[in-house]
Amino acid sequence: MPRSKKALLADLTINDLKKLLVARKQIDVLEKRKNQLTRELTAVDKELAKLMKGLGGSAGSGKRKKKSATKKTTRKKTSRKKTVRKKATGARSAASGKKAGRNKMTLEEVVARLIGKKGAPIPFKELSASITKGKLFVSKSKNFDNVLRRTLSTSKKIKRVGRGLYDVS
Repeated sequence: MPRSKKALLADLTINDLKKLLVARKQIDVLEKRKNQLTRELTAVDKELAKLMKGLGGSAGSGKRKKKSATKKTTRKKTSRKKTVRKKATGARSAASGKKAGRNKMTLEEVVARLIGKKGAPIPFKELSASITKGKLFVSKSKNFDNVLRRTLSTSKKIKRVGRGLYDVS
């Protein structure tokens, strides 16, 4: 049977009580420091989130936030619907025969024409540079090289003849 509080206190000496008081003071100091550090960590997390948002990423796009030791939070799962967008690359619609975007030709046609003018395989960097410098194709993409790579890899008119070299098929 467990001992009562009175029995425990009766067994303690003055030195034991002094040790308990010192330990309690240290615990209080450490708890205050822990709370301060938690507030600072929260402020740093907020600042990181702002910076990540300013770079175009989200706060969860690389590093996960550490959960606070004192607070337990749960994330609410949200479902994101995928939207399918129509191509705005200037491709002609098969049904209507009208242009779909601002460009007169598709990117694939622009690349085929560049390769045809040169008459030899062209490296990827040269293709990209000539299209962007000559403003031969308008794209809203932030990284046009990715659009060009995708077009080259899926094209039936253009084939890869070597590492980074493309030619008309």
